[in-house]
Amino acid sequence: MQSCTRGLLSLAYLFRSWMHKPYIKYLLLPDARLGYFDYTFDDEDVSIGERIQTICDAARVVCFWDDGVLSFVRDEARTYPSTVFNTRNMTADQYAMTFDMTLPGGFDGVELQYRDPSTNKQAFVRYRVSGDSVVPGRGNKQKKISMMFVRNLYQATDRAILECRRLIYQRLSMNISALADAEWLNIGEMIQVVDMFDSNQQSGEIRGRQGDVFYTSEAINFTENMFVVITDRQGNVTQRYAALPVDGNRKAFQAPVPQIDLALWDGKNVQSPSRYAIATDEELNKTLWVISSKNPGNGGKNTLSVSEYNDEMYNYTNPAT
Repeated sequence: MQSCTRGLLSLAYLFRSWMHKPYIKYLLLPDARLGYFDYTFDDEDVSIGERIQTICDAARVVCFWDDGVLSFVRDEARTYPSTVFNTRNMTADQYAMTFDMTLPGGFDGVELQYRDPSTNKQAFVRYRVSGDSVVPGRGNKQKKISMMFVRNLYQATDRAILECRRLIYQRLSMNISALADAEWLNIGEMIQVVDMFDSNQQSGEIRGRQGDVFYTSEAINFTENMFVVITDRQGNVTQRYAALPVDGNRKAFQAPVPQIDLALWDGKNVQSPSRYAIATDEELNKTLWVISSKNPGNGGKNTLSVSEYNDEMYNYTNPAT
């Protein structure tokens, strides 16, 4: 067991090194103090899996099995979605959406327990929700988190603020039944899911392109300032581009999208065409989700459980020094 423990300590060191430079920029860590933690695995009854989970908890990392390979993804701000799901590549089977009308679990604050590096005793970081802000202090009903393996006030404060902001900005969850496109997705990826029951979120297939004019399978209702995202032949999503109507043709829009390799349906070589999602900027933000679980089904379908994504959850300044 001594050699096993030493090996696991090496694993912790490797994980710590992996989170340090030169990879720290790639992982988008805002501060180097989030890239390590000091902990001794001195209990021989703690399994390897539990030890890996401890390392991951400290790093805000989710670990999961992907086709026999243990994979890792960090809970952090995402830049762009991996692909778009709409009525063309998902079904209404098992569709469900859940919304917490109040703060999730009735919690209005977070109490995080960590180990003070000076006294080696337990210490606490407390934050609470005040309107649409997070402020220091004890809430009426606190969500309690134990991270006694953390001896870093900066890490503890960062986690407490994040979990408190999660109460505000992550209150929607959804289950969808996706077709073959979901095979290439993993837990933790951000995707764009157009609500098939929301008329403000319009989508369909790209049928053709001439310059900046795109021809679509569905008629488009333009209201306010509209933006569009399009998938290419590989399913990758473009940035958002301002979209304008085309005179005399409701099944078309105009947008300054760079030349991309579009998949246009021909019934033979291309049966999964490029898709588009068009709406106001605010509505498009509502289509962003993060995959929390993935379960293969019958007929090439995959059931995805997703949680709403909001950049504001990660938009904060850590006051700890």
